Amino acid sequence: MNYIIADHIISPLAAGSENNLDAVLSGQSALRSYTDRFPMVDPFCASLFDNADFETLCIEAVKGTNTDACLLSSKDTLFVLSTTKGNVAFLSQTEDIALIDSACRIAQTFGNTNTPVVVSNACISGVCALITAQRILEAGVYKHIVVVGCDVLSTFIVSGFQSFKALSPDPCTPFDASRQGLNLGEAAACVIMTSDETYAPVSYGSILAGAIHNDANHISGPSRTGEGSFLCLRDVMGQEDTLAFVNVHGTATLYNDEMEAIALNRAGLQNIPINALKGYYGHTLGAAGLLETILSLHALRRGVIIGTKGYSVQGTTQAVAVSSEVRRTDKKECIKLLSGFGGCNAAIRLTTESALQPSAQPTPAYCTIADIVITPEKVILNGQSVPSSAHGGALLSELYRTHVGDWPKFFKMDTLSRLGFVASEILLGSLSEERFVPRQDRAIVLANRSSCLQNDREYQRTIMPDNYYPSPALFVYTLPNIVTGEIAIRNKYYGETSFYVLDNPAQLEQLIALAFQQAGTKSVLTGWIECPDENTFDAHLKIVEKIQ
Repeated sequence: MNYIIADHIISPLAAGSENNLDAVLSGQSALRSYTDRFPMVDPFCASLFDNADFETLCIEAVKGTNTDACLLSSKDTLFVLSTTKGNVAFLSQTEDIALIDSACRIAQTFGNTNTPVVVSNACISGVCALITAQRILEAGVYKHIVVVGCDVLSTFIVSGFQSFKALSPDPCTPFDASRQGLNLGEAAACVIMTSDETYAPVSYGSILAGAIHNDANHISGPSRTGEGSFLCLRDVMGQEDTLAFVNVHGTATLYNDEMEAIALNRAGLQNIPINALKGYYGHTLGAAGLLETILSLHALRRGVIIGTKGYSVQGTTQAVAVSSEVRRTDKKECIKLLSGFGGCNAAIRLTTESALQPSAQPTPAYCTIADIVITPEKVILNGQSVPSSAHGGALLSELYRTHVGDWPKFFKMDTLSRLGFVASEILLGSLSEERFVPRQDRAIVLANRSSCLQNDREYQRTIMPDNYYPSPALFVYTLPNIVTGEIAIRNKYYGETSFYVLDNPAQLEQLIALAFQQAGTKSVLTGWIECPDENTFDAHLKIVEKIQ
């Protein structure tokens, strides 16, 4: 069992989960127009704090749950941080912005000495963090999980979304025919989960199912068939007649809302009420999955469906049942759906009732069937040295020309993605299996410590007074999970794609087996892929298969 026993939201709208729900139900929005908030950025509409510090917000969100200090500091408690860019606002001042270091400082504030896990999986990070927590609890690795999500806006982030021409100058209107794009927002949110049955009397919700899928379409554009979102909905749907609503991503961009409408229709959910919360908060990035899950759960407890602020006229080619106003419901389950750059999609099914769930299963055993090591000086495939004449940054280009050669987009990738792409190509090419055949049973789970700091630095250098619309192609690679998307697109893998920022490779070994908890996953392409700069890199990738 997993029990949700506490939560807290801090947003520009209100402090406290119930206070936020009250504000939303009364139709309030924190979206405002800003003309000079960040240097070198055009006027934009967003939901912002007057002054925000990333780590402080995370700490206050945890404190706001009023959770017993002994539980927070316990050796049986793990902190899981959900964020896309963390302290990137300080990049121009210092390079000491590692996400894992922030996570450690947050956990240590509460006397917790376990090494945290950071989920950095683009816009689906919050839901992925909840799924990770559910898996860890079901495997019995820890008894309690503190899941905290946050992102704080900066010139770095806002200029990137402006480079995509994705921002609406006015408050966003999800699924509406007049929608012009998304708004950004700031928030912090925390959920406390446990498997300890002694907390069952104070529990008010649990996760019934979770799923993560890639749509294998494009790193910055959603699938026109809604493939990834459809697969997630399919995996978590359960009984349709118990479902109160689906809380969708609903960014109010033309392609996202269209994709979600298609996915909902494919899943047979076109008549189930849906709502989107971006009209109240904007897109809060790493906090979105947690904030919107908490509000959905609290709305269920009150027997209401939140209205979609800004919605008036159907704006998607396939009809969906958008709830524009607050309405009543007596059902006790809902689905939270998200999608993000890198082709990633995630969904969870929530309930406010005590649910009979399967007993915890032993962590699946797996075996390695192929592995590869690439450093600036060597390439070792399945224990054998691979000849190469180049070294350092030139090595990756040589390996591409020698072993791949038919994917010109390789030269547009950042170094982290090129490293992962060429390593996976050589690794997969060593197997006696058919290539480039669509499959859902292989997950891609990668991790490192430095995230994509090299590309962050490169992008930061392009933000200048005469160039505050830097290349969107460069901005998208400031998300570490893009490397998993590149591999999925190349191979037509529709299974899970996840990226973790961890302190060391040993932590990844604990997470690999958990990927097999997703229904249908039979093998995982996984490994440690570190790339602090273009001439310093270290990839240890392998294919593992579940032992039946």
